[in-house]
Amino acid sequence: MLLNVKVVPNSREFRIENKGGEWKISLTEPADRNKANMELIKKLERATGRRVRILRGGTGKRKVLEIEGEETEILGLLENASGA
Repeated sequence: MLLNVKVVPNSREFRIENKGGEWKISLTEPADRNKANMELIKKLERATGRRVRILRGGTGKRKVLEIEGEETEILGLLENASGA
């Protein structure tokens, strides 16, 4: 499944939010030396139990992620991880 997200590095805590169909992920690591991307992949893999890859937007705040699995299952896992 492909997922469009907006990331916010240097946040107080890791958080996954879905606001009006747009996914926003707050990361605690800074954007420098790929730290934020590494945290994004590691935490999403832990939350979903699936492999996660950044397809586009490696250096920007808007990214396209590929998460292995069915769309409905992945969205359910992300909703649970966000505390919704």
